[in-house]
Amino acid sequence: MPAGRLDQSLYLGPFTSIERINTSTLYKPGELGSQIQTPNGKAYQLIQVDSGATAATGAGHVPQAGDLAFWKNKANYIVTNDRVQAVGGVTNSRNMVAGVFNSITEGVAGSASVTPGYYGVIQQRGQHVGVLTSASTVTAGLALIVSSSSTVPDATNSAIGVAPLTPVVGIATAANGAVTATFTPATLGGWDLVDTP
Repeated sequence: MPAGRLDQSLYLGPFTSIERINTSTLYKPGELGSQIQTPNGKAYQLIQVDSGATAATGAGHVPQAGDLAFWKNKANYIVTNDRVQAVGGVTNSRNMVAGVFNSITEGVAGSASVTPGYYGVIQQRGQHVGVLTSASTVTAGLALIVSSSSTVPDATNSAIGVAPLTPVVGIATAANGAVTATFTPATLGGWDLVDTP
C-alpha cells in the first residue's frame, strides 16, 4: 500500500483528465493513495469515496465539487464529506481534512464529484475553481480554514493576524460570490494537505 509517495503519472483509463476519474474499480489497485503533481502546480491524491455519502442534502450528501474531503479511513484512503463519519467525529474531524473534491463534469463548483463508493481524486494543492464557504464572508488573500460546522463540509476565512484554529486549506483568490454565493476560488496548499500520507 503506498504511503504518500509522489508519482509522476496515474492511469487515466477512459477519462479525459485526472479530475474526471470516477470509476468503480481501479485498473492498477496499487496506485490507490498515490499523490500526483501536475506541471501546472496542482497536486491530487487517488482515493475512494465513502459508499455511505448518498443523502440528497445535509450531512453525508453526495459529494460535490468544492466540498472538503475528510479522512474516514486513512489506511485504506477512504474519504467522506460527512464530518460525523470522519475520523474524530464532528468536533475533531476538522483536523482530518484530506483535500477538496473536484468536478467530474465541467470544472464547475457545486457540480457532481466522485460517485459514493467509487475511486477518484481529491485536490490538495494548486488553483481550485471554488471551495465551499457557505455563508462565510470571504475576502481575497485570506486563509481558508476548516469551519466549525457540524453538518457542512465547508471552509471559512481566518483573519490576518489571527492564528488559524484549524488546518489551513488554502488562500482565497477572490471573494466568495465570485463563483456563486457559497463557493470561493482558492489556491490550495496548507502544509497539512500537501504532506498528508
